Amino acid sequence: MNYMASITDFFRSPKWVPNLLLGAVCMLIPIVGPLVLVGWMVGPLFRSRDPVNFESFADFDFSNFGKLLERGVWPFLVNLVAGIVMVPVMWLLLALPIGLLVAGTAVTDPEKNSEALGLLAFCSIGLVVLLIAAAGCVVTLVIRPLMLRAAITQDFGQAFNFRFVKDFVARTWVEQLLSILFLVVAGITLMIIGMFAICLGAYLVIPLITFAQWHLERQIYDLYLARGGEPVTISPKLDSVPPSLLSS
Repeated sequence: MNYMASITDFFRSPKWVPNLLLGAVCMLIPIVGPLVLVGWMVGPLFRSRDPVNFESFADFDFSNFGKLLERGVWPFLVNLVAGIVMVPVMWLLLALPIGLLVAGTAVTDPEKNSEALGLLAFCSIGLVVLLIAAAGCVVTLVIRPLMLRAAITQDFGQAFNFRFVKDFVARTWVEQLLSILFLVVAGITLMIIGMFAICLGAYLVIPLITFAQWHLERQIYDLYLARGGEPVTISPKLDSVPPSLLSS
C-alpha cells in the first residue's frame, strides 16, 4: 500500500489544476455534484485491471456530465441503502450502555451515592464512545466492498454479494482500517491548510480526498486479488464513454 501516492498521483496529470478547480465547482452542485465527481474517477481507476497511468488520467469535462452521473449513482445508492440498514444495528448497540446508565440512576440515591453515580455515568459514556467507534469501523468495512462492487459492475443488485464482502474483509481488513485512518488524518490536515490558504480551500480539498479514497480502493482491490480474491466482472459501461473520459 502506498498511501501518499493516493494524493500525489492526482498531481501527475498535466491538467491537475483545471481538474481540481472543476472538481471544486462540481462540489457546489447539490446532491448530484459529489456523484459526478465519483463517476469521473471510477472509470479510469477500474475499467481495466492494468496499472493506471496517472500522467494521462482522464480530464474532468462537464460536457460528459450525464455519463459521469450515471457512473457515480450506483456506489451512492448502495452506500445509502446499506447505511439505512446499519442504523438500527448501531442504535441497538448504543441501547446497552444507555440502559445501564438509566437503570443505575433509578436504583441509586444521587445524594448518598453521587460518586458511584458519577463513575457509572463516566463508564457508560466511555462505553458509548467505544461502541460508536467499533460500530463505525464495522459499518465501513462492510459498506466499502459493496460500493466497490457497485462501481465496478455499475449495477445495484450485483453489489450485494455478501460472500464477496466476507472474503474481501477477511483478506484486507487491516489495510482498510489503515486507509480510513489515513484519509481522516489527511482530510483534516488538508482542510486546515486549505482554509488558511484561501477562503474556499475546503472545496478544493474535497475532490483531492475523494480521489485519494478511490485510489486507495483500487490499491486494496489489487491487494485483494493478489491474495487470491475473486475478480469482479468489469462493466462495459466504464468503457462506453467519450474518449475524454478514458485514460490510456
